[in-house]
Amino acid sequence: MNEIKIKLQFLIPSLPRAEKIVAKYMLSHSEQISDMTIAMLSEESKASEATISRFCKRLGYHSFVQLKQDFAKSEIGAEEEHEHNPKPVTSSDSLVDIFDKVVQGINRSLSNTRTFFTEDYDRALEAIIGARAVYFFATGDAQANCQLASFKFNRVGIPTYVYTDVIFQYETAMRLTKEDVVIAISSSGRSMNVVKATRLAHEKGALTISITQTGNVPLTKCSDINIFISVVDMTIGRDSVAKRAAELAIIEMFYLGVIARGPLDYETMLQNTMASSDMNK
Repeated sequence: MNEIKIKLQFLIPSLPRAEKIVAKYMLSHSEQISDMTIAMLSEESKASEATISRFCKRLGYHSFVQLKQDFAKSEIGAEEEHEHNPKPVTSSDSLVDIFDKVVQGINRSLSNTRTFFTEDYDRALEAIIGARAVYFFATGDAQANCQLASFKFNRVGIPTYVYTDVIFQYETAMRLTKEDVVIAISSSGRSMNVVKATRLAHEKGALTISITQTGNVPLTKCSDINIFISVVDMTIGRDSVAKRAAELAIIEMFYLGVIARGPLDYETMLQNTMASSDMNK
């Protein structure tokens, strides 16, 4: 999906009511936007021209003309893109069909997530490299990615901790300082235990980083840096495979970023890791 459409879908839940009307109209009439004037859009969407102008600035455009130019670009190849959109998994699919759909969904999710890259990613990496310790807060199956991140960061010399017990997460958060970094993972951004632990850590001065797929939610409000993912859900029910894959890609990016930019001799550390593995054979 084109970048402008991804951003619109992401923003809609957190927009003021009037601007939400504009965004929804644009998404449902995307093929028409490039031929409209701001007056025409105002009349069709029932939103004022002032509202449309504010909305354009919120998206980073100086004018509606710039915005509709991006919509025009988004329609180029839109039909071909639609044909390659990931399809939902159904009970009649073979295992090969399911595998293909999983791969398509993950690829599209990673591509969409790339849209939200900002300089905050560099800020987060520098904080991780300079931290006294990194703490992961999560619940449910998101903890599996946290455990993997802890394993990888620890083997390159960054003390990393994952606590599955909720009470211990709270206790730990209250002991943190400005020298510590917290990475909180919640796809909804509303997981009560994760939000509470992250807020406590933030109040104690720790730098807090969230990984989520929603903007204006409790977790982002107590995080210094927000890393956003955009996920395509192809599963039966609500268990989106792609969200875990997108989170894992972010973690792997930071891990490799530490190796590429960090000040320590990571090559030797990794050689030691391999040597210790060989000792167990």
